[in-house]
Amino acid sequence: MRRFLLILLLIAACVAIPQQALSRNYVFCVGLNSYSMDVGQLRVSTNDAKTIKKVFKKNGHSSVSIITDSAATRAAVLRGMKYCFARAKSNDVAIFFFSGHGTEYGLLCYDGVLKNSEILNEFKQCKAGTKMIIADACYSGKLRNDSAWREVYNGENVILFLSSRTDETSIETVFNNSLFTIYLERGLRGGADVNKDRTITARELYDFVHAGVSNDSRDTQHPVMWGKFDGNMPIIKWENKKAIKYK
Repeated sequence: MRRFLLILLLIAACVAIPQQALSRNYVFCVGLNSYSMDVGQLRVSTNDAKTIKKVFKKNGHSSVSIITDSAATRAAVLRGMKYCFARAKSNDVAIFFFSGHGTEYGLLCYDGVLKNSEILNEFKQCKAGTKMIIADACYSGKLRNDSAWREVYNGENVILFLSSRTDETSIETVFNNSLFTIYLERGLRGGADVNKDRTITARELYDFVHAGVSNDSRDTQHPVMWGKFDGNMPIIKWENKKAIKYK
């Protein structure tokens, strides 16, 4: 009898491992240096999107799509989100990363404003248990003020991770990325993993990025994370010890 129970436990353990491994990140990246309208050209936003794409590609358990500059029209971005997030399951993470210009009511695509309500509508169709919007844009803190967010605050598990407060600009830096994306990339790659368990949680990521950006900007830029979520919620997991970098 004991031998039979032991066999059952071993079978259950073998079944549980593949199920856990099925957890994936579904990431859609958008970056715009140039626009069809006169809003001011940017220098590093396109590369910001490429950098975040590389991070999740390196992770190995992520499905990543990217669209940049003139290809990043409102219609194209909405189609891309729909396609990318449609495959996500309840134990997965869906992330929309945007680097470019922002407004109080949405994010500025190549040909116009992508409204917050339109972004949230795509997330409503998504079955992922964790949903995150990462916006690297000047005054991105204003996004929290839109009533569209409040309508889903209690109903949708959506995290807003914004590069700056309502009245702050987001620094581009002299390097190939913005200050926010520099620390976001470092944090996701392992810099934020305080307890060295190869899992980056929402709280760990926020603490790392906020501290780095605030310090290097001399307190002129402060990232904010907003929403109703568990701070211990995993954002990215690294099974490959060689892929994660603690720095």
